[in-house]
Amino acid sequence: MEIKESIIHGVIKARETNGDGSVGIKSRAGVLPVDERLESLGGEVLKLYGRLSNGYGTFGGDALIHQFPVLLESYMREDIDLKKFSDDICKLISVPMQEQWMATTTWPLFVRYENMGRDWLLIAMLKLKEGVGIDEGTMDLNDSLSFDVSNLYEAARVDLQKWQDDEQPYLSFIKRRATDADVTKYFRVAISCTEYTDARHNTEVAVQALNEYFETEGWDAGRRQVATDKLYSYCVEKKGLDQPVNMTALSAIINDQDPESFIDFVRENEFEVSEVFSPNPATYKKLMRVSRRFGSVSVSFNVSDLRNETVFYDPELQGLVIMNPPADLLAEMDRALGAQNAADD
Repeated sequence: MEIKESIIHGVIKARETNGDGSVGIKSRAGVLPVDERLESLGGEVLKLYGRLSNGYGTFGGDALIHQFPVLLESYMREDIDLKKFSDDICKLISVPMQEQWMATTTWPLFVRYENMGRDWLLIAMLKLKEGVGIDEGTMDLNDSLSFDVSNLYEAARVDLQKWQDDEQPYLSFIKRRATDADVTKYFRVAISCTEYTDARHNTEVAVQALNEYFETEGWDAGRRQVATDKLYSYCVEKKGLDQPVNMTALSAIINDQDPESFIDFVRENEFEVSEVFSPNPATYKKLMRVSRRFGSVSVSFNVSDLRNETVFYDPELQGLVIMNPPADLLAEMDRALGAQNAADD
């Protein structure tokens, strides 16, 4: 990770206050020096973000309502610098924050950085924690403040190139458990995040992750079949109940001997799938069906037909044999061959 520039401000608010005047802004005069302290803090925040980020979204398209992407565009065009951009974003944050009774002072950290050849913008809402330190000169104990990075409840990251190319998903964020939703929603409102559940994208990535997980774990064909069936049944169940798929719950279903193994694999390999998402029937039904068209031939059958050898696959011949086809199909093929033979005569 290479930090290009960074800045931090304070959005000041006491707990159990709201309304006009309940939020103030403490603005830093200029960007932060890119030194060991910043690199250490930025690295720690990004490491935690990679583990906690679980939601994807897009920016709202109404420029009159959704100001964040308008300001971001100005920043990317270099019409405004990071100082101006971040000051304006803090003002946007302060407006919905003043309606949140339990929201408290936060320190928005803005980090523009490059990683793996890509350009990113991270905004993390940091909290301070009190502690006891020492004065190295007098050796007296004193009160100290430090960032409580471990409790990161609000943060968002933009893949700037994807956003400019309108390639989804370009915006990810941390969305903590449901009981915190009302407290942290103001941040997503401020950055114009239109939360969405792209059912097809998320279901496809979940299936892809599972297949790669099989390879990593070295599972045999039988165990893969069982796990795939579990994924399919879970999606069908959740769709029927009009409930979302939960990746953590799915992980426990996939591997009940090591319940967190699959979700850890997903996070460590940064698969772009939301923690919860609506399952897409057209995608998960493909798990139980084989369909392909090649030339003038079209084949389609259930995976169960392969397993019970109603459709037999011969890997040596690289051919399919369909067992016990209906009599009328056989008759039609006989007629077709007879007509062909007659033409050859």
